[in-house]
Amino acid sequence: MGPPQWSDLGMFMQSVMLLAREYGLDTCPQEAWSVWYRTVSEFLQVPPELMLFSGMALGFRDEDAPINRLRTDRADLVEFATLRGF
Repeated sequence: MGPPQWSDLGMFMQSVMLLAREYGLDTCPQEAWSVWYRTVSEFLQVPPELMLFSGMALGFRDEDAPINRLRTDRADLVEFATLRGF
């Protein structure tokens, strides 16, 4: 895959995530798998010509779990985007 296909992967994952919500499921995309691809690929016996780049948890969230109340700081929009003509 080249750079254009990496963005295709993101769009595909977003489509799966939107469909999951339509069916009442929650998702959590996980790009961190790309760091552990060798370990996970060995465990899952993934053929060597394939590379694990991302994953996605799919299921029902536990709204009462403490981790689901975590809110991290975010950069303001003006710190990373320039909007012209709006």
